[in-house]
Amino acid sequence: MNAVEHDVLVAAALDFPPLMTWEDVMQDEREDRLGFARRATLALLTQSGEQLVAGFAGSNRRALEGAMKAVALFQAHLQEMEQLAGMAERRLQRVGETLAAAD
Repeated sequence: MNAVEHDVLVAAALDFPPLMTWEDVMQDEREDRLGFARRATLALLTQSGEQLVAGFAGSNRRALEGAMKAVALFQAHLQEMEQLAGMAERRLQRVGETLAAAD
């Protein structure tokens, strides 16, 4: 088998059936908006610039707006979690100081 035949076989072997339909994706977004935003953000980071431009070109411009909203939602969530983690850290420090003073 030559290299070209091998490459064709590998490409055919990687042609996986889709795991989700578009309706599954939309249902996922409705049921778990934050999880969807997290997954969308991470998925966008796996694509090249060329793939993103091609994917959002033409009639898919509305999807670009949706992706931007999903990323913004996830970013807002992360900022809130950062604030809460800071508050929890300060509380733990006070607990540690109280325990140290009691010894």
